[in-house]
Amino acid sequence: MPRIITVSSGKGGVGKTTFAVNFALTLSRVGPTVLVDLDTGTSSIRNTLETPVRKDLYHFFRKGQRLADCVTQLDPRLDPQGLFSNFSFIAAPIHSIEEITNWSDASRWKLVHAINQLPAEFVILDLRAGLDANVIDFLPLSNSGILVFTPHHPAATLAAGDIVKSLLFRKLRFIFSSDSPFFKENRGLGRQHHMVNELLNQVEDPYQDGLPNLDAFLQDLQMSLGDNPYLATIANVVHSFGVYFVLNMFDGVEESYDSAVRPFVEYLKTGLSAHLKMTNLGWVIKDDAIHSANCDRRPILLQPPGREKPPASLDPVMQELANLESSIFGLPEPKDITPRRAPSRDELLNISDRSPLERQLEILNTMYRTAGSMQVRNNFAYITHRVLHVVRSLPADSFGQSRLLTPLEIFHKIFPGVPS
Repeated sequence: MPRIITVSSGKGGVGKTTFAVNFALTLSRVGPTVLVDLDTGTSSIRNTLETPVRKDLYHFFRKGQRLADCVTQLDPRLDPQGLFSNFSFIAAPIHSIEEITNWSDASRWKLVHAINQLPAEFVILDLRAGLDANVIDFLPLSNSGILVFTPHHPAATLAAGDIVKSLLFRKLRFIFSSDSPFFKENRGLGRQHHMVNELLNQVEDPYQDGLPNLDAFLQDLQMSLGDNPYLATIANVVHSFGVYFVLNMFDGVEESYDSAVRPFVEYLKTGLSAHLKMTNLGWVIKDDAIHSANCDRRPILLQPPGREKPPASLDPVMQELANLESSIFGLPEPKDITPRRAPSRDELLNISDRSPLERQLEILNTMYRTAGSMQVRNNFAYITHRVLHVVRSLPADSFGQSRLLTPLEIFHKIFPGVPS
């Protein structure tokens, strides 16, 4: 069964598609990976990869082609050694078409069903920036997928928090709607049900001076109703929700923390809950070579690795990063992060499913000793091993999803065994 992983951002300009392309390339070192361009209207993946596209989503919607037949393999000129032979992508149409500019339910669920049938171990969905029906219906039910933001675009950081808020409230509204099985099972609590929805309105509405977040909401509910089914259900939804993010265009611990990570975490804590499960999957350094590679339509990971600088010239920021990983995410400190003059390994060539947690620590060590474009490659290797660790150690719904869900399937996911 494939793992479907969304890549999204609150606003454009954070390098979301660049990240999605290179992340999918790296994952393909582990198993067959299909990248689907749902950043509709721009066909941005097509513009990033100099590869001829014979069929795309236009042919799926207008010509009746199977989605699996619209998959494009990487041009061998971009990958002469075949290192990324398991990578493929589905391009958006060259120009906008009605079916994916203004989704009808029929078009949306047709695509959802087809994505679920793709023959791949990993399916990466590059969603359009922002939040609308074209985005939220493809996002997971119980986690955020991968959110991308950058220290250089504060508004996008907070907008990424809005994606988390919308996902949480989508699930809560589903549970507490008047026609949900939860309401029917607790019909005798009609007054309380009305109160819960009114309180949810206060938390969700930024123009009301009522309850600031879901933690205050739960506290208010506890005081008003005591122990009850509503309290346990809401607490479980909130406390089990996973938030995963990647910091792009990273150029220093202090700047990145102060201008991106801390505002994002504080926004979620003050506006939603301090009990969300938040995980930093890693970072990608700011490097002009990434932009140059995109202009060449040959992503940075398909470029020959650059020559590394001698260890004496390394920025001590990587030492800080190793310490930051250890203190924030509970990882043991790398045993040896002393610069050495031995050539650094290209960790991209050593991606494997073997002991992902152990490999993360090895790559942290390598990144400290490495500079230039090799460091970008190792950034993606590190992120991928963190993802593999999460994928292999947690249930499928905890990160990404095993399949995209229709509204009816969401119903049965939340209320298993209840007839619709």
